[in-house]
Amino acid sequence: MSLHHKERRWLIGVGLFYAAIVIPIGVHKGGDFTQELTQSERLLRGLPLYVANPEKGVWWPRFTALGLVPFALVARWSLAAAKTGWALLNVLCLGWTIGWARAWTAAWAPVVLAVAAVAKPLQSNFEHLNLTPILLALIVAAAADLESRRDTRAGAWIGAATAIKGFPALLLLYLAYRGRWRALATGVAVAGGLTVGAMLPYGPAGAASAVLDWLRITHQGAVLTRYGTQSFPGFAFFFGWPSGVVLALELGCLAAVAFALGRPAPADGTLFEIGAVTLLAVLVSPIAWLYYYTLALPAWLALLRRPTSHRPWVRASLVIAGVLTSGVLTFGLYPNFIWFVREPNYTWGGLVLLAVLVLVRSAKPQPIPQSI
Repeated sequence: MSLHHKERRWLIGVGLFYAAIVIPIGVHKGGDFTQELTQSERLLRGLPLYVANPEKGVWWPRFTALGLVPFALVARWSLAAAKTGWALLNVLCLGWTIGWARAWTAAWAPVVLAVAAVAKPLQSNFEHLNLTPILLALIVAAAADLESRRDTRAGAWIGAATAIKGFPALLLLYLAYRGRWRALATGVAVAGGLTVGAMLPYGPAGAASAVLDWLRITHQGAVLTRYGTQSFPGFAFFFGWPSGVVLALELGCLAAVAFALGRPAPADGTLFEIGAVTLLAVLVSPIAWLYYYTLALPAWLALLRRPTSHRPWVRASLVIAGVLTSGVLTFGLYPNFIWFVREPNYTWGGLVLLAVLVLVRSAKPQPIPQSI
């Protein structure tokens, strides 16, 4: 990442201003973070972690229970201080990501548009004090390292993201598809090591038992139709679709992305591919709340990074996708008669964006007119 001194000062200034807004909001709310701290506290006390699911959703994966231990210790003294530290970490990761995004673009305008396209999901992350900016930073770091052929580091970032949240494991399949075996081996080793290693305070047998317990209760908590999740399984909740239809939609999107990845790629196509696979991972995740769509940022950057003259249908589709993924219509602007778009708003937005990615990549290159 290389920013001019003036750009760096502006980024730091905007980051401080943004932190001054979102940290008080997170301290006042921050329910996800507070909930997960109880797991870290149980880990500190040597109590079983995965007895039952929380009231809504599922527990974060095992590694996060260990990763939040420093914040749990601070929370014993002051929960507000722990929330402030967590929010600040998220802001730092977001700032780092935006700095890298600028290095990938021809100007600041595409970065601003990409951030605007995930505005409400990003804000929602800080209201709940979730961890999507941390995942975003890891995924962007992986894309940068893959582009530079630093496969071991890239695999480590993807492995860490998988250990933190689970669904980025689809990026490991992408590495296999691309034949990046060193990155794949590193990613699997890091994800497995962090997952099992985090539970070793319970001993080898206890660690294995804790992992199995998490898998069991997570499966119970992610049963189709239980939640109005902003991913394909949410269609079963909103529309009553049978699980077979949802599965067919997921497999169809997986096949479409695989076909697009098989098309000739430009030399700088790694960000495009990472963006598409990450967006697909969100769409097929059993549970995906609106703040997961912060992770659509790489996909937006891939489409906006260069001053390309897109066809009219592409521009129109991007406007539709941007309106949906930004969440602007969810501020009471939806007419009641299109409730079927309103309820799974972000799923539709992600699907439109994924379709554009697939079609743009799959389209045959247009011949360049030759002068006579």
